Amino acid sequence: MSTKQQEMLSTLAGIVERVAGVPAERVQPDKSFTDDLALDSLAVVEVAFSMQEETGVEIPEEDLARIRTVQDFLDFVELSAEPN
Repeated sequence: MSTKQQEMLSTLAGIVERVAGVPAERVQPDKSFTDDLALDSLAVVEVAFSMQEETGVEIPEEDLARIRTVQDFLDFVELSAEPN
């Protein structure tokens, strides 16, 4: 995992803890938001919105629907943040 992804993971873990009460240390790349971390769809949207505010990366609903794991989320944000 790149340093940038580690930083994003830390940011995301803090957001998940704040929004859903899941301890930050449980937010790992291989974890599913719904199955492993027990976030409902509203909590996932809140996490995405907060991450969007933190990173400036917009996450359209159709893309958010395809994001299942923490790693999916990190990959999406990293790819979307890269300059064209």
